[in-house]
Amino acid sequence: MGEAAALIAAFMWSATSVAMASLGLRVTPVAMSTLRLTVATLVLPLVLWVSGEGGEVLDADRMQVAALVGSGLLAYAVGDTIYIACLNKLGVQRAFTITMALFIALTVAGGVVLLDEELRWLQAVGAVLIAAGIFVLVRSRAGPADGRRRADTIGYALVIVVGVFWAAATLWLAGGRGDMGSVSASAIRTPAGAGAMLGFALITAPRDLASPFRDRRLLLAVAAIGLVSTLFGSLLYVYAVGEAGASTTTILSATSPLLALPLAVIVLKEPFTRMAGLGTVICVAGIVCVVAPWG
Repeated sequence: MGEAAALIAAFMWSATSVAMASLGLRVTPVAMSTLRLTVATLVLPLVLWVSGEGGEVLDADRMQVAALVGSGLLAYAVGDTIYIACLNKLGVQRAFTITMALFIALTVAGGVVLLDEELRWLQAVGAVLIAAGIFVLVRSRAGPADGRRRADTIGYALVIVVGVFWAAATLWLAGGRGDMGSVSASAIRTPAGAGAMLGFALITAPRDLASPFRDRRLLLAVAAIGLVSTLFGSLLYVYAVGEAGASTTTILSATSPLLALPLAVIVLKEPFTRMAGLGTVICVAGIVCVVAPWG
C-alpha cells in the first residue's frame, strides 16, 4: 500500500505542477505557496478529527514536533516556494526533472546511510534507470528556446537548492516522526510551513497575496491545488514514507516527471520529442524494477 500511495502522490504532484505553471503569470510564487498551504491547514482539523489521530498530536514529544516542524519549513516554506518560481524560469520538464533527480540521489543515499534502510540490488538498478530516464527527459527539451539557453545559471542553481531541501525534509521526516500517523504528522508539518509563509508574505508581498482574491476563479484554482497536492498528496506521501521507507518512496516519487510529460504537452503545449519518449520508456523500466517483489 505504501508504494501505491507514493505513485498516487506522484501523479497529484505532476498534475498540480502543470497547474501551477499555467497560473504562474497571474500568481506569484510566494502567494501561490502561501495560499495553498493555508487552504490545506484550514481543512486539516476536519481530516484529523475523521482520522481519529488527534490524540497523537497532543502526545507528540519535543523531538517529534521539532522534526515535523523542521521538515515542514524545509519542504514547504523554502523548497516548494523556490520550486514554483523555477517552473516559470525553466519550464515544467526541466524544473521538475532536475529537482527530482537530485531529490532521488540524496534521499536514497541518506536513507541507506542515516536510517539503515535496506537497498536491494534490483531497487538500485531501478534507481539508476529512473535517474537515467530523468536525465534523458531533461535533455529532450527542443526548440528555439532551448537553442538560446534561455534558462540562466541562477535558475539551475535554484532547482539544485530545491532538491537539497526536499531530500533533507524527507530524511528528517522519516527519522523523526516516530510512530505518528500520516494525518497527525501532517497536522503539525503543514501548518508549520503555512505559518512561516503567511508571515513572510504579509511582510514582504501583501499586494501579491491579495491579488488572487480579486478573481474568484483564480482563487478557486489555487485552493484546489492546495487541497489536491498540499493536503491529500502530502498525506499520501507521509503515509508512504512510513510504510515503504524513505528510499522506495523517493524513487517512486521520481515518476512524477514521467507523469507530468503528457500533461505538459497537452496543457502547456510543450514539445514532445523522441528523446522525451525514450526517457519515458527508461523511467517505466525503472519503476518495474523498484516495485518488483524479487531482488
